[in-house]
Amino acid sequence: MSDVPKARRLVMFRHGVAYVERGGPARGTFEMSFKPNEMNDVLKSLSVWVGAGDARVGAVAFEAPDDPEEALAERNLLLDADGVARGLLLALRGRQVAAQIGEQWVEGDVLGLEQTPNSDGPPRRQLVLRSAADQVTLVDLAQVSGFKLVEAPSQADLAFLVDRSRAASKGTTRSVQVQLTGTAEDLRVAYVIPAPVWRVSYRLVLADLESSAPGSKAASKAVMMAWAIVHNPVDEDLDDVELTLTTGQPVSFVIDLYRAKRVERVVVEEKSRAASAPHQFERGYGAPPPPRARAARRPAGPPPPPAMAPAPMAGAAPAAPQAHMDMADSFAASAEDASSGVDRGELFEYRLATPVSLKRGGSAMVPLATAELSARKQRIWRDGGEPNPDLLVTFDNDSDLVLEEGPLVVYDDGGYAGEAMLPYSARGAEVKLAYAKDLAVRCRRDSTTTYEISAVRLGDSGFIQEQRVSLVHTLRAESDHDEEIEVIFELPKVHGRDLDPDCPKPIEETASRWRFAMLVPAQQVAKLEVREVWRTSQQVDYRHMTAGHLEGWLADKHLDARTVELLSGVLEAWEAAARLEHERELLEQVREAAFEKQAKLSEQLGVLKDTGEEGKLRLRYVRELGEAQDEVNDCEDRMRQLRSEADTMRNQAEQQLHELTTPA
Repeated sequence: MSDVPKARRLVMFRHGVAYVERGGPARGTFEMSFKPNEMNDVLKSLSVWVGAGDARVGAVAFEAPDDPEEALAERNLLLDADGVARGLLLALRGRQVAAQIGEQWVEGDVLGLEQTPNSDGPPRRQLVLRSAADQVTLVDLAQVSGFKLVEAPSQADLAFLVDRSRAASKGTTRSVQVQLTGTAEDLRVAYVIPAPVWRVSYRLVLADLESSAPGSKAASKAVMMAWAIVHNPVDEDLDDVELTLTTGQPVSFVIDLYRAKRVERVVVEEKSRAASAPHQFERGYGAPPPPRARAARRPAGPPPPPAMAPAPMAGAAPAAPQAHMDMADSFAASAEDASSGVDRGELFEYRLATPVSLKRGGSAMVPLATAELSARKQRIWRDGGEPNPDLLVTFDNDSDLVLEEGPLVVYDDGGYAGEAMLPYSARGAEVKLAYAKDLAVRCRRDSTTTYEISAVRLGDSGFIQEQRVSLVHTLRAESDHDEEIEVIFELPKVHGRDLDPDCPKPIEETASRWRFAMLVPAQQVAKLEVREVWRTSQQVDYRHMTAGHLEGWLADKHLDARTVELLSGVLEAWEAAARLEHERELLEQVREAAFEKQAKLSEQLGVLKDTGEEGKLRLRYVRELGEAQDEVNDCEDRMRQLRSEADTMRNQAEQQLHELTTPA
């Protein structure tokens, strides 16, 4: 077989696959090995084409996913390594073989092996053959130098035994055989396999970013260096391979093309002569058949790779002190032209300028790119955490590079300053990275809420007070620095709330937050007030209306005098009805007392005699019982009158409210 073309190009993606491209001369069929978990992606993506030469590509054969030893065991060909000849002969029972003894060949059907004791040495083993229809021949295995399989099925079994034994000896790898006719000066083989995700880590060197005045947009030079961490995805050494690292996320999935897919067939049985049951049919629905997909026509062979184009870097930044510039300039020079950036629409590629070598199972960290940036420091404090603000470095990604997510180490003043996590950043995007806490600054927010009635409306079931709500945030920063600094406070946005036009304007806003800047003098405290305003409404039942409400609404001119006068009449009618109801409740108590007195008198009358002293007492109780009944009758008459008057007052109030709340 021909040698496997050498791996020339490796493209690592961020979603767990790698594109491998091989190239080189090839003559005749060659074989490649893959791990079982790679086979599905290989069968899905494998492409072979002739770049130069007159060779023709044929079929691509691959081993079945079955366990080789299980396949041999199913055919009774799983032989012990120390008894291959005996095991093979037993597996060939009933098959015709030819045994070579010296120059002669003895043919016959294998019946089995015979072992007899031998007084002069080890047991004697003989092959039992049916050499003719009525003849059995015993062949001493000690004299046999070889066997020949006469029948084609036996020869096929022997070939299968050799093939599966070779597969078993290779371990877990599976072979893919590319059939090639002729000679190719340049044969290309490309495929996709599962691969560890390539990752990136950054170093950012700052150069005296504090030189700009607080509150200004001035920035200084910063140099960022990116290192890519890659792992060898193939089971071989990679020497001087062209490495490309790709951002973005093409669609990729796993489909089992390696294992044979079997379709379950309908089971057909003979017709039964038993009596037929009544037919039952389910209701059908007239759904149209699904549309047929039309395959897209694609040109033969993979498209040529895009032309490599250098990625321009950002322009020079203002000069910085020499101590800081030495480190920044060294960073910039150490990885200059390490890779070129190529824009491929939805994807962005880093193509390493120098070929990379990776040992089998090895990994490496390679310089990816450097970029000079215009950056600035910021202190931002967000309520809900520690009192110390975060130290941030802020820059626009004007490097013409798409920055993948990864950890970033910040160097400032020639040394380690902190760490951050760089998010995925497209070109031109603003990046803010918090890398440390400023322990010399302490921040706080205090808030107070006030409510002010702005209008009063009369509704169907109550009066509606419209209110203007003010939430005042007092932002406070205390600094121990020896120079004036700027602190940025973040406040969350709340839907429906606005900033008071008279309060300080935010320097910027995000989708969820406002940002306000405050200058803090050296070793002093500074304060800033920010006011949020919004409107709300509250409906209160008319029954809860008081004279105080009416006086306040009239004084604040929320209602006119005529409306207040009518509402006062409503309120007076309700109050009069309440007084009448209270009087009725008192009379009800008097009536209940009269009822109790009547019950006691009736009880006494039941035990008194009609003569003597008891007769006199009985007459007095009868008289008192009549007086109590008169009192009950008077109470009930008055209660009915009071209820009628209270209902009249309530109806009068409801009528007046209806006239007030009903449009003319």
